[in-house]
Amino acid sequence: MIDKNIEEFILSRSDTFIVPAKNVAVLYAEHNIAHAKLLLSQYKYSRVPVLNTQKEYIGVLGLTEIVEFEMEHDFFYEKSQNTTISEIVNKEVPTLRPSVTLEEIMNKLIKEPFLPVVKGQEFIGIIVRQEILKAYNAFSHDFTKYYEITKRN
Repeated sequence: MIDKNIEEFILSRSDTFIVPAKNVAVLYAEHNIAHAKLLLSQYKYSRVPVLNTQKEYIGVLGLTEIVEFEMEHDFFYEKSQNTTISEIVNKEVPTLRPSVTLEEIMNKLIKEPFLPVVKGQEFIGIIVRQEILKAYNAFSHDFTKYYEITKRN
């Protein structure tokens, strides 16, 4: 369990760690693989959330999933234009609720660069590991400006 003073300090470094959906690059399930590769490589994203036409969260997709799929199915460029990403989207990435605790964020972000935040199936945004690390960096530098730490015997 995270100490309440530490949690309060970390959380004070951001109104919310959630990057709103309107500020997140996403793919839609009906996009083809060629489009996904272009978006991921052009903007240098490792992976992005995938939504359906109702803007509901489906999963994530990255170049790793694309390359693995192409290698399994002996892909070539024309085929990637005719295959939708809904066939290869990764649905195993954990999600968070908007009212998530810092402890839950920390536990789930260990293996992921970001975590989708959903309310039901509605895509709210993402929590990015980099933002949490920035807050912990501030903690390591500034915590003693506000709190005194004493070692227990």
